[in-house]
Amino acid sequence: MSNELATAVLTVFGALLVIAGLLFFLRPRWLLGWLKGMAVFGLMLVGVYTLAIAINVAGYQSLEGMQTVATVSTQRQAEQRWYVRLQAPGKNTVAETLTGDQWQVDARIIRFSGPLRWLGVAPGYRLERLSGRYTSLEQERSAPRSVIGLGEASWPDLWELDQTFNVPFVEGVYGNATFMPMRDGAMFDIRLSASGLVAVPVNDQAREAIQAWDE
Repeated sequence: MSNELATAVLTVFGALLVIAGLLFFLRPRWLLGWLKGMAVFGLMLVGVYTLAIAINVAGYQSLEGMQTVATVSTQRQAEQRWYVRLQAPGKNTVAETLTGDQWQVDARIIRFSGPLRWLGVAPGYRLERLSGRYTSLEQERSAPRSVIGLGEASWPDLWELDQTFNVPFVEGVYGNATFMPMRDGAMFDIRLSASGLVAVPVNDQAREAIQAWDE
């Protein structure tokens, strides 16, 4: 906000306070009725916002410390074509064919502050999508992409609202993703903390895939 705009806003706000004070002395009943109406309206807004938070919290898994949120395994079907299984606790197994050289999992994390944090509302996460990636930049731009949705849409979506309007007491963490090379028989655990996702190799095939990737 520029200094000119800030000055204008403060001037208008100060003038309204002065006028409200004068009205209180001239017509106290009218002002008290208006204040009561504004208080009721404010309580309704707080109630609607609280309900929106409750709906969104129900759609996210509780996140407390570092925890394994899914396991990904890959089986080769053809050149750059893989059968990928994603297993998440308490969820149906996702088994799909992906194209590319790497798999990627994206997640949303939502954190709370202020009174919500004081109430002990833990951060939440929601796995969003499983997709294939290419190591070749040219293929990444032009080759067919395979994207599998994992999350269920909710309304209102506080994560989206926070990205657009920066809503109070909510922080929607953007850009949480992890990716790893695909290899026949490889298995990875996907672990998540409040700071983001990380993939951890579970078997020898996964460790060999990472070693070959780093060379």
